[in-house]
Amino acid sequence: MTQFLEQDSLIPPYMAFPRFLLDKDGLSETAKILYTILLDRARLSQKNDGWTDEQGYVFILFPIKNLAEAMHKSEMSIKTALTALEKETLIVRKRQGAGFPNRIYVKYPPEYLTQTDRNLSVRQTENYPIDGKKTFSETDRKLSSSNKEKNNIKRTNSESKDNRTAYGFYQNVFLTTEELSSLQSEVPHYQEYIEKLSRYMASSGKQYANHAATIRSWASQDHPAPAKRTYECKEDESL
Repeated sequence: MTQFLEQDSLIPPYMAFPRFLLDKDGLSETAKILYTILLDRARLSQKNDGWTDEQGYVFILFPIKNLAEAMHKSEMSIKTALTALEKETLIVRKRQGAGFPNRIYVKYPPEYLTQTDRNLSVRQTENYPIDGKKTFSETDRKLSSSNKEKNNIKRTNSESKDNRTAYGFYQNVFLTTEELSSLQSEVPHYQEYIEKLSRYMASSGKQYANHAATIRSWASQDHPAPAKRTYECKEDESL
């Protein structure tokens, strides 16, 4: 059942489609929608700590399998679309090693920013509600309409009551600023462990009392400290 949009209606969650994609005739519709999703994820990374590299560039982690599920496409279609976006220099992918998803850097043509700002300034006077009623401004990160996913995956962009911030693809890994800082210095590839924990909890329904401790535990299992060698000798023996 649908209903008409009224002046005081709340707007359903949406993703902003970049205007410059309308001029990209060489890109397929799949590639354009994929870029919109990646840009939306990058906006979320902008708001959270730990998603910038040494140069200050924002990156995201979005495995091909997850993208295929989100868009209801085959993995081959996603790979083709990602390659097309790379050829247009709209994304850059960097390998992170075996078992870890690639980092994806979302890029944009800066010459379109002025045009967009000008268009928005005109539309603000035409379309914004006079009474200033609020609309939903946050994009719904969950693209599937499955009721199971709706029940199992609760997504939030705000901090929880105990001052922990949500991280991970499913926004279900909660860390304080201090915990995140410690993981950055103690755990190599800590972002990948955040994503691994996020996917595991979302798929299994399992919960952990302390997410930072869980990540440290997994990291220590994957990279155990080298055993200390002892040098002992019996009487009448030399080292």
